[in-house]
Amino acid sequence: MRMSKKVLIAAMITVLVGIIFAIAMLAYFRATFQPSAAPCVNRLMQIDAAKQEWALEHGKTANDVPTWDDLYPYLESSFTNRWFTNGQPVCPEGGTCHIGRVGMHPTCSIGGPRHSYPQ
Repeated sequence: MRMSKKVLIAAMITVLVGIIFAIAMLAYFRATFQPSAAPCVNRLMQIDAAKQEWALEHGKTANDVPTWDDLYPYLESSFTNRWFTNGQPVCPEGGTCHIGRVGMHPTCSIGGPRHSYPQ
């Protein structure tokens, strides 16, 4: 049985559209359901910025270590209202944030690329 050129072209276009749709759906599901690194990394960056502001305003050196009470005024109220438990911020996946010295970046107890300050 011979197919006409029009039927063959229509079949090829249908297959191509199906492949594009499958790739788009895969990307959508990956972006929607894969846990994001942003929340923990974002918190670490906000903590580091607060630590730098605290050190600058109080004349601290790179070896000084602030407390959470020292940093609290330098963190946005939306950050402190939502992400603080027992007086310190927590990772969305259950880790705890550690301040460290002024000259060092804060860390998450979970570690790894999704829980480390970007270099």
